[in-house]
Amino acid sequence: MDTIKPCPPIADTFAKRYMWWTNLTPSWRAAFQQVLSIHGSSPSDEELCRIWQAPALRFAGPRAMYPNMNFELTDCSGLAGLTNLDILVVINHRVESIAELSTLTDLKGLFVNNNALTSLAGIESMSQLEQLYAHINKLQSLTPVRKLTRLRELYVSFNALNSLEGLTSSHTKQLKRLVCLPNDELPDREVIRVEQRLGIRCQRG
Repeated sequence: MDTIKPCPPIADTFAKRYMWWTNLTPSWRAAFQQVLSIHGSSPSDEELCRIWQAPALRFAGPRAMYPNMNFELTDCSGLAGLTNLDILVVINHRVESIAELSTLTDLKGLFVNNNALTSLAGIESMSQLEQLYAHINKLQSLTPVRKLTRLRELYVSFNALNSLEGLTSSHTKQLKRLVCLPNDELPDREVIRVEQRLGIRCQRG
C-alpha cells in the first residue's frame, strides 16, 4: 500500500492551505468542489489535505466521455504547486497553456487532450514523465519534450504540428508508442526522418 505523502511546505499548515483555497479563482474552487464532492464554500482541513496529498486528480469537462464536471476550465492555475501528483488528467476543457504545471516535476502521467493548447511549454522540467496525451489541441511544436527521455507513450495527433523536432535518439529506447498522425501540416519527409533516423514508428490515432 502506498504511503500518503505529507503536504508540501507551501501547504503544510491549515493557515497556508486555507489561504491557498481563498486565493483560487471561482472556477477552480468549483472544480475541486465538483471533482472531490466538497460541499459548502469553506472546505474542512481534511478536505484541503485530500487535495494536496492526492497522487492523482481527474478533471473531465462536460464534453468528455465520462465527465465529472459540468463546466469547462480555461487555465491550470489551481494546480500550481500540487507536487504530490503522479497522474493528472485535465481533458475536454478550453485550456490554452500548461505553463502553470511546471512545478509538478514528479508527474508520470499527464493527460491534457481535447483542449486548446498552442504550446507544451511548462513540461520541460517533468523528467519523470512517462505518458503524455496531448492530442486534439493546437500544438505547433514538440520542442519542450526534448529532455523527457522517459516517455513511453506520446499522443499528439490532430494538432498543428509541422515538425517532430524535439524527438531525439535519446527517446528511441523508451518511446514505444508515438501517435502523431494525422497532423495536416506535418510533411511526409518528417515522418520518414523520425522512423528511419530515430527508429521510432509514427502511428495513426
